[in-house]
Amino acid sequence: PYPCYMFTMSSFVLRTLPVYIWICIAGSACMQTAHLNVLQPAQMKIPDHITVVAVADRRKPTNGSLKVLVGLVTGEAIGQDRGGRQRAMDGILSSLTRTPRFQVRSTGVEMTGSKAGVNLPNPLEWSEVQRLCRDHGADALLTIESFDSDNNVFCRKTESKSKKDGKEVITVHYNSEQRTGVRMGWRLYDPKMKVILDEYVTNDYLTRNASGNSEAEAKRNLPAPVQVTRDVARIAGEHYGMRVAPVYVNINRNYYGKIKGYKSESKRAATFAKAGEWERAAGLWKLIAERDAQNNTKAAGRAAYNMAVAAEMQGHLDVALDWAKKAGLDMGNKEVRRYIETLKMRENDLRKVEYQMNEKRP
Repeated sequence: PYPCYMFTMSSFVLRTLPVYIWICIAGSACMQTAHLNVLQPAQMKIPDHITVVAVADRRKPTNGSLKVLVGLVTGEAIGQDRGGRQRAMDGILSSLTRTPRFQVRSTGVEMTGSKAGVNLPNPLEWSEVQRLCRDHGADALLTIESFDSDNNVFCRKTESKSKKDGKEVITVHYNSEQRTGVRMGWRLYDPKMKVILDEYVTNDYLTRNASGNSEAEAKRNLPAPVQVTRDVARIAGEHYGMRVAPVYVNINRNYYGKIKGYKSESKRAATFAKAGEWERAAGLWKLIAERDAQNNTKAAGRAAYNMAVAAEMQGHLDVALDWAKKAGLDMGNKEVRRYIETLKMRENDLRKVEYQMNEKRP
């Protein structure tokens, strides 16, 4: 038997990922994929006077013995939280190094936090916040204020019946499920205005499944909770960074590599697209779209769709939206509908980014 893993993140993580990252066109073997790096907006705007953010770790429980006792009850392994907290810090630093909004500096500071790592402690004194910011040349302080993880394992017995040599045979299987949860608290301090800009608690978990011929085997086939805790903590930390800062993310776009009736032209265009020469690819797709707009609407619709992708790749969202609408409304390409909504979302996100970066559109 082989273990099977299922990853489930909290609604916070799902909200922080823009829908256009996930959208793709399925069911068409002739589709090619292109990649684009875009600046994703945050969920909030950081005041303009903040240009450097220091990151500190306020994760250390004040009551170690209580934390050990809680770990015994929840199934948490020794060192599970500590390793997870370290990975959460790695995640947030990884995320914030991808933002052009401000610089991020790791302080390496570890402070005492909540009683058992579960609840948010009282906020830091402003004198302490100001000292840390002054020592590290920062305008704001971002802290992991609390961290707690737990691990629960369930196992159920199943039976299946089959026939062998005319006799009924009952086969017994055991299916185990392990749920590892991570709860973290965050604060973002502004020492100049003496305001807590953000206070947020995230709840994330991973569910893993495995099977075996016995209950013990099914449980052994589950991965070590320590490593899983570290994985989910790092991802949660990375996505909290996306909450407070616009960051660059990679997105995918699918386009038609083949257009029926235009094998030679579409092949050449796809070659240009793979090489990043979108203007040359668009020149060929435009000829197809305009030539067959009346007679072969399917080919024209695919070419127009590709024109929209080419325009987006070159940073012309308004042109991309025009071509996408033309592909759908004038040429009947049904697959372009979701792409139109995606482009509208990108235009809206661009306005958010400009506001968060304190920029104005030319």
